[in-house]
Amino acid sequence: MKLTVIRPIYVEGKVLVEGDVFETLEQHGRELVQKGYAVTVEPADQPDTGKNTEPKGKGKGK
Repeated sequence: MKLTVIRPIYVEGKVLVEGDVFETLEQHGRELVQKGYAVTVEPADQPDTGKNTEPKGKGKGK
């Protein structure tokens, strides 16, 4: 899992600061994101499908 640091953190014997990008195991990455130390990096190699994931309308449901 690839992450970007948003708060300083000690990982693998190094202090990482804001903006650093690093890779870690999936479980460790989820814990860091949940605790607010990092955010996930979106893979750039995946092409945009062009699909809109937003809701289609603002109408009221029946």
